[in-house]
Amino acid sequence: MSPLASEALIKTINLSQCDGPSDATVVVVPLPKNTVAIVFGQMIAEWKQRFNTYLLDTDNIVIDPQVVWDATTNGSRFDITKVVPQSIVPPDPHVFSIGPYSQDYNIAVYCSHKRPGAGSFAQSDPRHTFNSFKIGSKNAVTFTMVHAEDGGDTDYHDTVVGVAVNYLTK
Repeated sequence: MSPLASEALIKTINLSQCDGPSDATVVVVPLPKNTVAIVFGQMIAEWKQRFNTYLLDTDNIVIDPQVVWDATTNGSRFDITKVVPQSIVPPDPHVFSIGPYSQDYNIAVYCSHKRPGAGSFAQSDPRHTFNSFKIGSKNAVTFTMVHAEDGGDTDYHDTVVGVAVNYLTK
């Protein structure tokens, strides 16, 4: 297995086995063992927006859970519209919690949009910011914000996704 990155980064990975593109540009957020991630999002755009989250092993192989998020109205929060496996039912349709696990994983965020009259969703251009907060010398929370542009302008806020990773203490 590859070593876990210390902060989020942009990668191109193959999502074709999950009905995604074979050359998907994603933001990869580290999910170290014994941590919990919270994912949520909002759209600020005229066109339909979607993002997918995938749990990856450290070699970028997709494992479950996989989540599809949709938003259709400018300013609306994203709704969870599909979870794989279907047996996972989140208590809040706007927030998804992942972890804790006994080994290191990553969360991939893939953003897309659907222009009026288009038959399918097209990949959006992602960027991200990363912040790390410590208590004393120990990690407490990391926060990655994904900003995606759908091509209608250049504001990079059409899809906005937050991924907070909380470090558990023992």
